[in-house]
Amino acid sequence: MPFNDLEAMEDALRGRDVAAVIMETIPATYGFPLPNPGYLEAVKLLCEKYDALYIADEVQTGLMRTGELWGITKHGITPDILVTGKGISGGLYPIAAVLATEKAAGWLNEDGFGHISTFGGAELGCIAALKTLEICSREETRSMVHYIADYVGMRLAEVQATYPDWFIGIRQNGVILGLEFAHPQGAKYVMRHLYENGVWAIFSTLDPRVLQYKPGILLKPEVAEEMLDRTELAIGKAYAEIRNERRSA
Repeated sequence: MPFNDLEAMEDALRGRDVAAVIMETIPATYGFPLPNPGYLEAVKLLCEKYDALYIADEVQTGLMRTGELWGITKHGITPDILVTGKGISGGLYPIAAVLATEKAAGWLNEDGFGHISTFGGAELGCIAALKTLEICSREETRSMVHYIADYVGMRLAEVQATYPDWFIGIRQNGVILGLEFAHPQGAKYVMRHLYENGVWAIFSTLDPRVLQYKPGILLKPEVAEEMLDRTELAIGKAYAEIRNERRSA
């Protein structure tokens, strides 16, 4: 389903044979394209109109990365089901979670044991998840996310001004960023040079022009500064590498 294409979404739902729409609030593998104003809200209304559940995948956009605990709440949407994982473990013990409204989860009262999980009942994981949620919900964490987002956005804009024909786009919501480059595989080049400079980031599988760039929400200012210094160096080296390849071709 094309992202931000409301007409295509309604065409898919019109037959009333779709059980649910499952969607990342900001799709990671597409390079974090930002939803058009009103798009997600309109999709939720279409789900209600055509009797489909709205399932928000918040694995990458949740846990204060957008400046709110869940990215979907910035759009005023209460999804029928919300899924989260990875980061909710606090990096300590693997765990994921499914949150559902009373209406969406009603079937569990009738046939709950028919859908038990092989890896469910992770007591240590629950302890880690609860502490992660508590830390992410702190006001000082929210303030730090806003600080990091503003600083990273400012520094990257300066780098973009240095390489305007190479570093052509910054997609940002909080500390979720997609960095777009003017080469079909541009993010792969930048990713490699970032790795060599000690910064982890990854190209977008479905759009390798775009680098998924996601600073941690608890970065200290001095670490954020060093990260951006290394990022600027990597972007410059990738640009030089591609220029050399073109000259040699």
